[in-house]
Amino acid sequence: MHRRLLATVVLVGAGIAPLQAQEPADTSHHPPKLVEEGILPKSIRIPGTGVSFSIGGYAKVDVIQDLDAIGNRYEFKVNSVPVEGSADAAQSGQTTIHARETRLNVDLRSGEGPRHLRVFAEGDFFGDNNAFRLRHAFGELGHLLGGQTWTTFMDLSVRPRTLDFEGPEGEVFVRQAMVRWTQPMGPHWRWAVAIENPNPQFAVPSGLTGSPRATMPDLPGYLRYEAPRWHAQLAGIVRQVRYDGGEGEDDTSELGWGVSATVRVKTFGKDALMGQLGVGDGVASYFDAYSGQKVDALLSADGQLSTVSVRGGFVAYEHQWSTSLRSMITYSRTELSDSDGLPGADLRRIQDVRANLVWSPFKLVEYGAEVLWGSRENQDGSSGEAWRIQASLIYHLN
Repeated sequence: MHRRLLATVVLVGAGIAPLQAQEPADTSHHPPKLVEEGILPKSIRIPGTGVSFSIGGYAKVDVIQDLDAIGNRYEFKVNSVPVEGSADAAQSGQTTIHARETRLNVDLRSGEGPRHLRVFAEGDFFGDNNAFRLRHAFGELGHLLGGQTWTTFMDLSVRPRTLDFEGPEGEVFVRQAMVRWTQPMGPHWRWAVAIENPNPQFAVPSGLTGSPRATMPDLPGYLRYEAPRWHAQLAGIVRQVRYDGGEGEDDTSELGWGVSATVRVKTFGKDALMGQLGVGDGVASYFDAYSGQKVDALLSADGQLSTVSVRGGFVAYEHQWSTSLRSMITYSRTELSDSDGLPGADLRRIQDVRANLVWSPFKLVEYGAEVLWGSRENQDGSSGEAWRIQASLIYHLN
């Protein structure tokens, strides 16, 4: 006994702790973590840093049956429906199976509140010949965002969940490069302003050598109110619609403007009613139906420029039948003002209806079917319509 006590004193005095009998650690309920959870849901923290990242996206295949002729096989673009009596309208419908909407994204975040940092990039395979293309690429530090993403003139949170990649034709729908400032004002209000890449679209008559070319950015902004079961947003935009004349031609420009109001309301349970109404001059390319149609303005043969008025919108209702079954029905309409100067073959009015049923047997899997109808009317009164049936299988990454 005395020898053991003396040995212990000597060891402690020499700075050596005597060995103690210890209970083995119980790791049966808490195994060691190989990776650490990040601040995002389903994310991982990069070891040795405060940065969390997640990889997302999905694989999707669409089985499409067109009952009538339509120019776009992959998206239900009603502006590609041929008018009655044309050679294209005499063609039959067709079957298409594709996986072009499959997408991948990476999301990195660090910090919280006004000093949070986020970097996000996403692409899909909707490029030519299924080429991978950029959808989003932006960074955000606190209130300041820079990169390519949805226009500030758009309210993504009211977009209906259609199986068709296109979505309702009457919605404001643009992705482009920008610099944006977003400012919260208390628990319910926030506003944002941005400078965005200008891209005025109008046709240049033969004989003129100039081109559409803006010398200032588009300037959109919004004011938004959010409550627990509903939100509303009022957005506006001003832009330069300009013709840069060629040699011996004068430059000319007009002011384009637009206003858009959106709302989403949770009605019963998880059901939701949503919609948008927008009007403007010189901003037709911001509406999905007229993107790429070159109808922001009318340029006469003598170089006179005038903006074209547009109005459009949609209303949609989503119903949750059960925890695994949901439906969406959407009606959309958009039209340009009457103009004697626009060619007769140019679009005047578009309307469409989309209805679907989507079943999710597992958390990361969705199977659905959708029925689509759309009609177009040209400036000269000619018209056409088309029906489509689409089935989709979607497998999410997380």
